[in-house]
Amino acid sequence: MKNIVHIINTDRYPLDNLASESSRIWVSQIRHQLHSEGSCVFEDFVKPECLAEMALQANSITHLAYPGPTEVSPYFFNYRLGEGEVLAASHPLLRKGRRNLAQVAADLIPRDFLLSQLYRSNVMIDFLASIIEQPVYHNADPYQSLNLSVMNQGGCQQWHFDSGNMVTTLLLQEPDEGGVFEYAAALRSEENENYAAVQQVLDGNREQVRQIKLKAGSLSLFRGHYSLHRVTEVIGDRKRLQAILGYTTKPEMLGSKESSILHYGPRVAEIEAVTPHYAGAAIIY
Repeated sequence: MKNIVHIINTDRYPLDNLASESSRIWVSQIRHQLHSEGSCVFEDFVKPECLAEMALQANSITHLAYPGPTEVSPYFFNYRLGEGEVLAASHPLLRKGRRNLAQVAADLIPRDFLLSQLYRSNVMIDFLASIIEQPVYHNADPYQSLNLSVMNQGGCQQWHFDSGNMVTTLLLQEPDEGGVFEYAAALRSEENENYAAVQQVLDGNREQVRQIKLKAGSLSLFRGHYSLHRVTEVIGDRKRLQAILGYTTKPEMLGSKESSILHYGPRVAEIEAVTPHYAGAAIIY
């Protein structure tokens, strides 16, 4: 097992010394950027030798990835939005986009993998907590807490919103071409779903769309609950491999069993029939 500071590029990102005045200024700048731009990217977040090992380990388990749904609306996790309403066929709630990716669930990612060590470290917890200025916890869901997203040639992810407000990802391997992250920042709010603006993006209007060509080794923080986003089609034989690190501001939070079965396959239902994890749990989506 590696010491976490041997994984993170602490020469560039002082996660091992967040109490210093220079670190507090840096964290304040991150907070401001997240608020103003909706995202913040840390290139070369992990050391090159660790990134190479992470990518090698990730590639060794891509065969365990489950493809999940192939057509999804932007509001995939907001199951009750629009319930009982009569909507036009062009309404964003009814618009489904192509989803072509597979995911390796947390219970299939070995705990001794460098990715698992990074995710479970208190250093990451303290870093994120300092940014959002409240306690941060590891997602307790046995399947959703840490995921590996696998996109082969032709892989993509449709325009969508996330359930959580600060999504933490780490790109482990870039594709040959494509696989570009695109987003329209703060397109909706708690007070206003702003369906008209969402529909414009879905119809191809790019006035509010930004692109981020992530490099392998980049950690990304993203306010995905309010910002519509997608990943463009992957081109070439090299897989796009991205880790999704699940953190929450409430302890012992789980997803839903139905969502886990949908995303990780019928094996989840078989496990839950023998060893239930969700009974009486606080559900976030």
